[in-house]
Amino acid sequence: FLATYFYIPTNCGVPRYNFSQELLKTSPLDSRRLYLSIYPWAELTYCEANKPQPVGQTLRPGSTPMWAGLRFINGYSPIRAAGVAREFATSIHGEINPDVGSYLLSHQSGTEGELELMGVDGIVVAREVDIAPQPSSDWELVLSTNEGNVFHRRDAQSAPVRSVTSIKSRPNEQFVPATISRINDSRNFVEADVDVPSGNGSALLMFSRPYFRGYEARLANQKLAVTSYRGLFPVVEVPAGAHGRLMLAYRPYWLVWGGAVGVVCTLVVVSGFLAAMKRRVEPRAVTSG
Repeated sequence: FLATYFYIPTNCGVPRYNFSQELLKTSPLDSRRLYLSIYPWAELTYCEANKPQPVGQTLRPGSTPMWAGLRFINGYSPIRAAGVAREFATSIHGEINPDVGSYLLSHQSGTEGELELMGVDGIVVAREVDIAPQPSSDWELVLSTNEGNVFHRRDAQSAPVRSVTSIKSRPNEQFVPATISRINDSRNFVEADVDVPSGNGSALLMFSRPYFRGYEARLANQKLAVTSYRGLFPVVEVPAGAHGRLMLAYRPYWLVWGGAVGVVCTLVVVSGFLAAMKRRVEPRAVTSG
């Protein structure tokens, strides 16, 4: 083992990237939009060996969008977003299969397409990929750099929480529109005031964020079921006449239990340390012979 430590480079096989401090800024992208970025395999295309100049200001590969508070549906994740990874064939660094990327931009970026349902209103396409979202009447090319092109949806920006009257996964059901206001969208939760009209119909809310198991929803003190559209984004059904502050938060059981175990372990360690210190400062009894 000692020989391998001395003779095998510690960074063997780990790609390096020239990421500059400019990635801490949102410009030239918009933090209010939800983006999809389509780029080739990052480890080969953007590593320093192939691109020594600064990269990522437009494409934001991997987890770099988080540095500036930008929102992307794809990015670095060893476990990956189950629904997005499965449906869009993403790899660990957020790369989307080229054929899937072409299909999404050609057939799923228009009205009622999956990207619109997810709330995607911005698309970044690498120069190496050379495709554009369709139909072109729905998208505007707002920026073109040596890294790629940035497109924004021409309609108003998609809200983080939306009320819909129908959804493809439940074709035989209709829902009433709910009034949504005072939206607070954060990384691990989103909250909003929701008002559903009285009557027999419930409202269906869609959230513009990738779905993971572990989301919980509460309206005031009432717990609501969280489902998803094909595993892509969270969906919550709100009963008729309900109103109040709704919160959708990511609280998986393993995180809750793991946090509790961590607190207990910390208390045990601190208690042991204090007990040891107390023994050291206690005066020892002196015996006479």
